[in-house]
Amino acid sequence: MKIAYYPGCATHGLSKDVDIATRKVAQLLGIELVEVPDWNCCGGGFLDEYDEHAQAALSLRNLSKVESLRLNKMVTPCSVCLHSHRLAQYKYKEDHDFREAVNKRLEKANIKYSGSVETEHIVWVLLRDVGVEKLKQFVKRPLTGLKVAAYYGCQMLRPEQVMGFEPAYKPSSMETLIEVTGATPVTFPQARSCCGFPLMGSNPDKGLKLAFNVLNGAMTAGADLLAHPCSLCHLQLDTLQIKVMDKYGLPKPLPAIYITQLLGLAFGFSPEELAIPKLALEVLKAKGVV
Repeated sequence: MKIAYYPGCATHGLSKDVDIATRKVAQLLGIELVEVPDWNCCGGGFLDEYDEHAQAALSLRNLSKVESLRLNKMVTPCSVCLHSHRLAQYKYKEDHDFREAVNKRLEKANIKYSGSVETEHIVWVLLRDVGVEKLKQFVKRPLTGLKVAAYYGCQMLRPEQVMGFEPAYKPSSMETLIEVTGATPVTFPQARSCCGFPLMGSNPDKGLKLAFNVLNGAMTAGADLLAHPCSLCHLQLDTLQIKVMDKYGLPKPLPAIYITQLLGLAFGFSPEELAIPKLALEVLKAKGVV
């Protein structure tokens, strides 16, 4: 299986461990990830607030690069990037005035876009293209006894008519993948709430409060750690967790890892191979998982 791969800025930068784990798991499963050549930032979460046509043009430029590869699917590990590309495609297809405005941007840059590429999340590919039964065949180290909060965030699910993979208010993909690993999925009220990252530039206190709500909700529900599907949620819930603790006083740290890191552990990769952070490693050792 060959699929175009769009890592996005965060995945290539501060959330590099997301990229490492995703590539490891994909290779093991026989998925050839072909990185989109000369890709650019999708502008999601920021630029669209100021110039939605420019943001859409950036996303469609990436998809035009995939078209040049003669591939019909692009996968990303980042929910914000997923949202950015799919929303741009949706508006371009459904809104004539929007399409005309974006075409002017594309024409200035001599970019040709035909709309032949589908943008999907790595979670969707794992469940729809690989399948649960095949995933289970790769499990070498069941994560039995580990309680994992199933976190979705907001952008992989909504708007439902644009994302289209599962019901926005009753999703199950993250729980299903956690169950594949042998761990016990933990549901909690804030599982579909925003992590707060989009607010860190304009209202960081509010952004950290949203992160606190998610982490505290998962902890209160009894989770040992949290698994998520987004490179920017990774920054907010893992990298910036110490700021959340300082500002709002979490009772204790709660490790937050990317879903392919969790799968990779069950598939037999070492924590070092998956770039598992120290905090999560301590929890995994305490639970006897590694």
